[in-house]
Amino acid sequence: MKFVLYSLAVVSMLASCGNPAVPGSGTGPEGNVAVDETEPVRLSAADLFNGEKVRLFLYQNPKANQESNKLFLNALDEFKNEKNLRAASEGFKASIAAYPNSKSYYELGNVCMEMKNYQGALDAYSMAEKLGYEPFSKVMFNVACAYSQLKNFPMSADYLQFAIQAGYVNIDNIEKDPDLANLREKEPYLYKKNMELALNGISDLENLHWLQFKRTFVQASFPINMNLEQGKMVYDDKNRISYDYERFVSEMRNERFSREVSKGFYHFVQVAETPNYVALIYVIREEFNGDQSPLTYKLVTFTKTGKLIDKKDIAGRQDYSELLKMCTINKDLTFTITNYETTFQKDPDEEGYYDNPIVSKKKIDTERYRIDSSGKIRYIDGKTFAEAAAA
Repeated sequence: MKFVLYSLAVVSMLASCGNPAVPGSGTGPEGNVAVDETEPVRLSAADLFNGEKVRLFLYQNPKANQESNKLFLNALDEFKNEKNLRAASEGFKASIAAYPNSKSYYELGNVCMEMKNYQGALDAYSMAEKLGYEPFSKVMFNVACAYSQLKNFPMSADYLQFAIQAGYVNIDNIEKDPDLANLREKEPYLYKKNMELALNGISDLENLHWLQFKRTFVQASFPINMNLEQGKMVYDDKNRISYDYERFVSEMRNERFSREVSKGFYHFVQVAETPNYVALIYVIREEFNGDQSPLTYKLVTFTKTGKLIDKKDIAGRQDYSELLKMCTINKDLTFTITNYETTFQKDPDEEGYYDNPIVSKKKIDTERYRIDSSGKIRYIDGKTFAEAAAA
């Protein structure tokens, strides 16, 4: 099965760390403060895993350049023929800086494995996966190897299962690869159990469908501050979630289980992946107001096989008459939602919301939540700003 076309996977990067509007600037119905998408972006070595920078670069440069491919081939020669790992690493990074591409990220991951930089390998393989590297099964297998070397055995076993279900069929290599030795020898029960699950479910199309959906959400950097407008890049049509995935986006159907045509649905980011759950954020856009339609950012948690655990609206709003939410998610998976009351330039009851910018905003209250170890979204506390000031 072909998992994701390269162009779709690239566009998932365009939703890297995008944020909803900041009210009060008067540049749109939400008072949007837009990122300057015309300012040329250059990628330095420090930016190669910065989803925001990569997102902007790919948005501005939709076509690959020859320099990137030349640098890739030189680095590949250093890696495969000269066995010069340091030169190969620098070469692949230079190729990515010239134009981010899945093959350079993938080979950079391989170099990191050889250098025993296993976390670096995971970072590189993750980017290769999101940019559509094929065969997908090989990326999954290499991720399993990296987790094995890091002694994260639950994740290693999961990705080994994913790799086989995605089409990795070299069982002899699985049984002999030294990078998997930790998993095989230190957790033999877990290894055998996931191997059996994988081989028994090798044609499990439902699980493959889930992996295909999950794959399109790039891992976010922390803190995730959803309070700045990312412009049309967030809801570019090429980033739209296909109705093929409505199993994972329940809002795609209305109360009568008919197609919901008044909303658009867009990939955003992966918040976390643990042995127990995957947390994603997708964007729902009410289409009634064209480019000025409100956005809702929805945090959703799933089991490792794609079954819904929990969900919550965490930023934006479905309708302009509602409070505007802003949200910050921390690395420990706690998050704060701040609610704002907004005032428009003209009376919305008479003039509507189109071409009607926000002129003021008022903080109403905050709410704090966390994602627990099971994937449930738990309320921590909350108070109004009047209560906070009096405390």
